[in-house]
Amino acid sequence: MRRSLVVSVVAFASCAPKAQEAVAPMLPSDGTTHVAKPAEAPGHGEDPWTGRNDLINEPAVKSPHKVELPPIDQFTLSNGLVVYTVADNRLPTINVQLAIKVGRQQEPRARLGVSEAAADMLVKGTRAHDAVALARAIDFVGGTIDAESTFEATLLSCGALARDRNTCLSLMSEIMTQSTFPETELAKIKEQMIGNVRARLDDAGALASEHVQNLLWGPEHVRGWINSEQSVNALRRDDVTTWAKTWYVPNNAMLVVAGDFDPKAIKGELERAFGTWRKAPVPPTPSYKEPGLSGIRIRLVDKPGQTQTHIRIAQFGIRHDDPRFFDTLVWNYALGGGAFSSRLMKVVRVEGSKAYGASSAFDRNMDKGSLVAQTFTRNAEAVSTAKLVIAQLAKMEKDGPSDDEIAAAIANLAGGYEMRFQSAGDVSTALIGAELHGFGVEYLQNYPLQVAKVDGASARRAASEIIDPRDYVIVMVGDAKDIEPQLKKEGWRYEKVSFTDPISPEPRLADGPVDPKQLEAVKKILNDALAVKGGKAKLAAIKSIHEVSSGTTTIKDQAMPVELEKSFVLPDHMRVDATIAKQLKVVVTVAGKTGWEMAPNPKTSTSDLFDLAGNDMAAAQFEAWREPELILLKATDPAANLVPLPDDTIDGKLQTVVKLASPFGPDVLIFIDQKTKLVTRTMFAAQGQSETDDFADYRDVAGIKVAFNRNSQTVGRVTKLVVDKVELAAKIDPKTFDKPAQ
Repeated sequence: MRRSLVVSVVAFASCAPKAQEAVAPMLPSDGTTHVAKPAEAPGHGEDPWTGRNDLINEPAVKSPHKVELPPIDQFTLSNGLVVYTVADNRLPTINVQLAIKVGRQQEPRARLGVSEAAADMLVKGTRAHDAVALARAIDFVGGTIDAESTFEATLLSCGALARDRNTCLSLMSEIMTQSTFPETELAKIKEQMIGNVRARLDDAGALASEHVQNLLWGPEHVRGWINSEQSVNALRRDDVTTWAKTWYVPNNAMLVVAGDFDPKAIKGELERAFGTWRKAPVPPTPSYKEPGLSGIRIRLVDKPGQTQTHIRIAQFGIRHDDPRFFDTLVWNYALGGGAFSSRLMKVVRVEGSKAYGASSAFDRNMDKGSLVAQTFTRNAEAVSTAKLVIAQLAKMEKDGPSDDEIAAAIANLAGGYEMRFQSAGDVSTALIGAELHGFGVEYLQNYPLQVAKVDGASARRAASEIIDPRDYVIVMVGDAKDIEPQLKKEGWRYEKVSFTDPISPEPRLADGPVDPKQLEAVKKILNDALAVKGGKAKLAAIKSIHEVSSGTTTIKDQAMPVELEKSFVLPDHMRVDATIAKQLKVVVTVAGKTGWEMAPNPKTSTSDLFDLAGNDMAAAQFEAWREPELILLKATDPAANLVPLPDDTIDGKLQTVVKLASPFGPDVLIFIDQKTKLVTRTMFAAQGQSETDDFADYRDVAGIKVAFNRNSQTVGRVTKLVVDKVELAAKIDPKTFDKPAQ
């Protein structure tokens, strides 16, 4: 089974040419007599605007003041759902936002992307409406409904005319209590997520931003984990449903209703709409030890052909509730948050002419996030531009912002804050952000006043305490052949990776010592599973297997019938004949250390026949090695390399999980139902893609339990098969494995 391997150009803005002095025309040989004379400019001391009293004077800067917000009420429904209502009848609209306190920060390492997938699935089907029907229901009233996941929260929002608020309330309640998370919709969402991963390869800026988080936080922290094709493809429907059942509960959420409604009636309406949503215990959010950062670490991401280098320089930031938060707002505005008025923009763009833009920003979460400075430049200027940014960070750490910079930052940050609240929906969004961090309405009202409290001493002290000019990371994404000579000239040590490499490689589960007690417990479960399967003696007596199955294979929403015939002779002969859509036939055969494949040629009406070699041969041998009927014999072999993994669930049923090393590269994860002791799933990953095989409907065949329902899923393909015939001691002609004559 062969597996296929899976620039944006940012233009510089050029300055207009300098205006040339006017040249007076002269007739030939006329001397100066007939030369046109330019008008004389007024004297330098003359101001034509002096004495004018009809000019518009610059308005005085107003002192920061408390923000006036619409009336906000708070109450709690009987199921624990906290509700905020923002009454505002300026427009006849309603905005309803539900924030669930779960996001990327709660994801386990083995389920990267599950928060995003689960959020996207919320609007993809309920028991009453499929995805299309949901869309039609909200479109019918001219409204919108959407769901998304962030680092800290999952947000479901609905907007409509005030008269149609019941449509929003009923649909949102239905989504939270009756979502079905359809398998077909999950496949589409995973395709979109994988598309985003692939699109990152063409976006050097996005690539740099992901790499710098990984380099800063490392492989043991959730902030350092970056989605890959493999991690997305490994997601299963039961991962999504388990996530939703665990976290999507009313006592782990808040609801904000903003707009034109009757404040006296709204509580009853919400109780009726969301009262059936049941509360449940909420697990604690995982905590991670902050990784150590000593010295400077540099990662060069080689992207051949990239003409510009995207640069990210990062260090650890602060928590949102840090007492120095508003001081940091001010000094960062002066450093790189203030757009064209910031130091980085002036030094890198205006004075250095290195790039079109440069900026800095820091995370505003309840855990310590990152402080990142970023820019991009020509490859030849990569290191010199990075040095300019580093110098500005060091200067800000040493001297802090000037009094003028502080005054400008306060005027802009405090003065522009009230402009954020143009609608009730804006108030709703800001309120959710404040309440998620436990700040309350007062935070929104007093934000400008808190900014105004910052003075020179506090801003400079915060900058000196937070900016670390000695410990930070640098990522450069560009063409290594242009950048490496610069790095070597400066004597900067660095690691180099390809832009196509996974940013955070899949965890190597075999590393580290195995707990002997856990290993013995897993071995006992494997032996129990072997006994339930039929026993070691019966399985070891199997010398051949012949199996015929049929079903469908779905590739990119197109379902086609498929028929599969497999002939297997121990220990290492296997032939698989697959017929797709009753006309396309593919044959793969392994005979010990050799093999061949026959497949249709898309350009002709004939089939191509060729020998298997390299990765193709290893993949075919691996398929023979992981034969489902015999995998437990491999796992219970005294020489097997086993690693116990944390328990998992499939459709709510607890599973024991063990990793079995194979001699052909990929390891196999075996899932065993803790109640029935039957193998329910196997998984493996190869060349950046994973495959999952699910087994169900076990029946007795000559004393052996055989799964008659087999579903296989990998990126872009889902195959569902039912076994039509199986022989465990079949007579198979040895010529079956011979390569046809050409």
